[in-house]
Amino acid sequence: MEPSDQTPEQGKKIKYLEMELNDLRQGLAIIADYYQDLKDASGSRDATETVDSELLKPLIDDDLEFESIWRFHEDLLVPDPFARVPCETMYDAFVRYCERTGRTVVEQDAFEFVFAHMEKPRPGLESGEWTGYRLRSDTT
Repeated sequence: MEPSDQTPEQGKKIKYLEMELNDLRQGLAIIADYYQDLKDASGSRDATETVDSELLKPLIDDDLEFESIWRFHEDLLVPDPFARVPCETMYDAFVRYCERTGRTVVEQDAFEFVFAHMEKPRPGLESGEWTGYRLRSDTT
């Protein structure tokens, strides 16, 4: 249809439809941006959950394990350079302490590894016995 064939009414309708089409395109662009933001946020959330589960949770678990052993060390052990406590007895006392206080119990290998690195004084391990500490008398 030639512009000269258009009536003023048809021109208004075409202009109105063009404006409506433009509004629809803008709305579609906004919706596309919104969905892209959702997709990015979802990816970010997935990344956060991955970091939490793969990095932070093991660190928190390690801290809880260390905290249990450290508190046991602080609460139930007395430095004594002449003391000797069998490994099983020390670990059993640790397990009872954790059960009584609601702390995390760790396996004996983990307990012994961390406990061997305690300081002031550092415990020794000789012939299946811990040296340098004794259990408080009210815990045996």
